[in-house]
Amino acid sequence: MSRRLLQAALFSLAVATSSQILAAGSVAAQEVVPTTAATEDAHPQWQLLSRAQMQLKTLNFDLSFVQIKGNQLATYRWLHGLVDNTDPSQNIELERLILQDGVGTETIRRNDRVYYTVPGAPTTVTINHYIRELPSLFFLSVPELQRLYDAVQGSSIAISGRTAQLIRLSARSTGRYDYWVWLDAQTGFPLRIDTVAQNNQVLERWVVVHLQVKPEFPADLTDLITAPLPEQPLQIQRSAVAESTVQLKWLPDGYQAVEQPGTVLTRSSQLLASWLLSDGMHQISVFVQPASHMGDQLLRDGATTILVRSGEQYDVTVIGPILPELAQQIASSIE
Repeated sequence: MSRRLLQAALFSLAVATSSQILAAGSVAAQEVVPTTAATEDAHPQWQLLSRAQMQLKTLNFDLSFVQIKGNQLATYRWLHGLVDNTDPSQNIELERLILQDGVGTETIRRNDRVYYTVPGAPTTVTINHYIRELPSLFFLSVPELQRLYDAVQGSSIAISGRTAQLIRLSARSTGRYDYWVWLDAQTGFPLRIDTVAQNNQVLERWVVVHLQVKPEFPADLTDLITAPLPEQPLQIQRSAVAESTVQLKWLPDGYQAVEQPGTVLTRSSQLLASWLLSDGMHQISVFVQPASHMGDQLLRDGATTILVRSGEQYDVTVIGPILPELAQQIASSIE
């Protein structure tokens, strides 16, 4: 696959996923709910994950992490803070995610509004209770995680001078990747996440390189408390799409089709049909376009599979954090 096609495919994925209007309680991610004491006592590994989730939602912190995909590395700064008011319903939760390597998108969350700001472009706003570019497993409720994964507690190691406890999340169905998660023994914060293929190959790695838990509200979030940010979420103008009888006949285990607010166009040609699939934690984008007769193409970008299946009448593109075999099954089910 050419570099230009890769860039177009990744652009399509970014548009298809970031443009969804996801209200809290949707299939995209259920808001974190504390587990019961009985569940925690019986399953200490889930108790540790539940603690990590609550720390990320309730503490003031300033951390930096690197995200590694093959030979690509990106560094981010992630700030989180809570503004308490006399009336708890007026509390404000704020987050800021900043790409440290050059100029890029800055992401801001104020309660259930997530804002994407790019220099020279209007601010985009969506509805969600977390920033989707952060590890989604920490924002999905433990019961939902238990539906998708089995958890086993592993050994402890040292990461950045901190003792870290390993939790292995093994997918309950084929086609999903496993996750190895290391949690700080003292604070409960996640320190490292490996996305692992079935042969234990690490496809992506997320590592905290600096962590500071703050007793007070982070100063670098103060301007967001009263910043005049837009309140209305992104609305995509529906484009004219040719009538098509193409149908998606099969869904992977645990996935369902999510309603799209508008038709997403790729850069290459007209779109005949599209679907966004979700299991609550991952999203798969499926596009059907007129045939290009360029042949089948497959690319792995870290944990993301990009498959283009070329046919006589149309091409099918499948993009998502799934095994290539699962992408092939999805593409083959379109008739």
